[in-house]
Amino acid sequence: MRSRRKAAGAVALALLLAAAAAAQTRRPLTEAERQPVTFTAGEVEYDENRDLVIARGGVEAWQGDRILRAQEVTFHRPTGRATARGEVVLMEPDGQVFFAEEAELTEDLRDGVIRELRALLAEGGRLAAAGAVRSGGRVTEMARAVYSTCEACRDNPERSPLWQIRADRVVHDEQEKTVEYFDATLQIAGIPVFYTPYFWHADPSAKRRSGFLFPDFGSSTFLGAFYRQPYYWVISPSEDLTLSPMVTTRKGGVLFGEWRRRFNSGFVVTSGSFTYDPDETRWRGNIVSTGRFSLDDTWRAGWDVRRSSDRDYIRRYRIGAFSNAGVLVSTPFIEGFGSNFYARADANFYQGLSTLDAARRIPMVLPRAYAEITGIQDPLGGLWRGDLGVFATTRQLGTDTRRVASRVNWMLPLRGSFGDLWTVEANLDLLGYQVGGDTSATPLPGGESGTIGRAHPQVALTWRWPLLRPGGSWGSQLIEPIVQVVAGPNVGLDRRIPNEDSIDLEFSDAYLFGFNRFPGRDRLDGGLRVNAGLRGAWYLPGVTIEGMFGQAWRAATDALYPAGSGLEGRRSDYVGRLTVIPSEHLALSYRTRLDRETFSTRLADASVTLSGFGRYLTVSYLTAPAQPEALQPTARRELGATLGGRIWGNWSGWVGARRDLAREAMVQSYAGLRYEDECFAFVATYLRRFTTTGTLGAGTDLIFTVVFKTVGEIGFSAL
Repeated sequence: MRSRRKAAGAVALALLLAAAAAAQTRRPLTEAERQPVTFTAGEVEYDENRDLVIARGGVEAWQGDRILRAQEVTFHRPTGRATARGEVVLMEPDGQVFFAEEAELTEDLRDGVIRELRALLAEGGRLAAAGAVRSGGRVTEMARAVYSTCEACRDNPERSPLWQIRADRVVHDEQEKTVEYFDATLQIAGIPVFYTPYFWHADPSAKRRSGFLFPDFGSSTFLGAFYRQPYYWVISPSEDLTLSPMVTTRKGGVLFGEWRRRFNSGFVVTSGSFTYDPDETRWRGNIVSTGRFSLDDTWRAGWDVRRSSDRDYIRRYRIGAFSNAGVLVSTPFIEGFGSNFYARADANFYQGLSTLDAARRIPMVLPRAYAEITGIQDPLGGLWRGDLGVFATTRQLGTDTRRVASRVNWMLPLRGSFGDLWTVEANLDLLGYQVGGDTSATPLPGGESGTIGRAHPQVALTWRWPLLRPGGSWGSQLIEPIVQVVAGPNVGLDRRIPNEDSIDLEFSDAYLFGFNRFPGRDRLDGGLRVNAGLRGAWYLPGVTIEGMFGQAWRAATDALYPAGSGLEGRRSDYVGRLTVIPSEHLALSYRTRLDRETFSTRLADASVTLSGFGRYLTVSYLTAPAQPEALQPTARRELGATLGGRIWGNWSGWVGARRDLAREAMVQSYAGLRYEDECFAFVATYLRRFTTTGTLGAGTDLIFTVVFKTVGEIGFSAL
């Protein structure tokens, strides 16, 4: 006997399924598995003789978040199994989707046999197999399977993807988040390139999974051939460890490691390496650690540690981003942020990596503290800011400096009757020094033993008159003369005060106006001086031209400024800048310093950038005079250029070089090539150094990286 019902009979079908499920003797079910299976269909047929329930016409069945769709579903009540046919789609709660021509499933849709399976996994992962057996609601075992993250070619869907993994058997465990391959072959564009009897990788939906990562290998002049095999260990949901032993043909073995841990209030990341060098018969290594912790809404604390066993280890063993570093800095700190204040206390420990660095002359800064308050307004409309800082530097050989520095600043902006703008400003620097150690051995200019105090008041009056003229289709023009008068006591060069923070003096248009042109406070501008400049701009639709030109005058000469700085003498060099942006595809920038007497160029920094259609060209030129006291012993004249951007399709690249025109020698050349699509990436990087700079010797680096997305990456280096 048969009976036929329309879609309204789906409720009766759901009751039948629930009764059948209740009649089964099963393991304890989860909350989601206890939910009944519900159907909707175009029509439902019940065959009483065979005890079959048949649903046809856009059948959709769901239990919790698991959904099954098919053209027809047949449910056999005695066995509790359902057979789905015709465009079968099974959607899992984690977002994975399985497609098949036919599937025989249990009544809870968790287990079964599938024919002609296709699966869409997380992160674009795709699986296809001739057939599959699903068990335990979590394990799918597939025969003659293929895995890839590459999308099918739109013009030729039958063409092999860029890469794919073919295997006789593939096991996908949704609970363990693994995909295992047996007798697997990696194919590139349909061509077999690598075979392995067994291979596995994490399910693309897994954020973290313990296991071996893809290796790095290559060769270098120092290490010889090398091979590094990382292993990633998930210790807990908030902690993991990566161990990467490396073997070399010339220097034995090296162990690299990285430990990461997240806490409720912050995180710690620590990496390092060590090895026993057979040639030098000693242990060598390094450590890099970063920690950040929020103490409350205002304060946080942390540290940065960068240390190496010796000067050459970082470079020769290519320790990440630090292989090109000239100095390693370790800093513990605590700092606070507020609406109008900032405070920080820290210490700096330096390790020089240059052959010019003498370890006994390198300072240790302990402690260093700074606090600043800004934005306090008085009844006159003036704005107050103040700060207080202390630091102490200690050297094994050289000057020991203890300094307390405070600055109080008051500024009152005013508006004139002709649209001109006035600023009245007062500034007071208070400094106290205690100097000891061997001042004759310090590499810094100045320094004598003793206790020194300094009070340096200054006042400034700044006038500017921005004249703006609208020009309609010709845009608008701006002319703004600026004059600043600064008065204060003459300071001169006090040799008793060591120069710890004001060595790198760079006089340009950016430092034309202000109380102090030095970057720190160990050297302060003084005396009566006038700073004047003229700023102009022309704003057209899609075009910007902007520039400034100026000079400074002093009432008296001052030996404070080193030769070549542009500030020696009563008149400074001329400084200026020009920026021209004629379109969104072209930008020109020029900054210069001209000799006060001959108008010859002493400093020039120019760059031109042409961009468009995903490509760019940048050309730069720099010339600067020698400033021995500013640690620039020779003049610089350098030309550089970089061309890069999209080449074609998914290919991009860059090529560039720098040349020292003063010595008529190349400094470095570099190039790179990159391919990236939805499933694959390839990067090749080339760097050639022609001169020795700091810790870096002349040499060539060639690095290849191949990325199979969701599976892993392989790196090769020739150093």
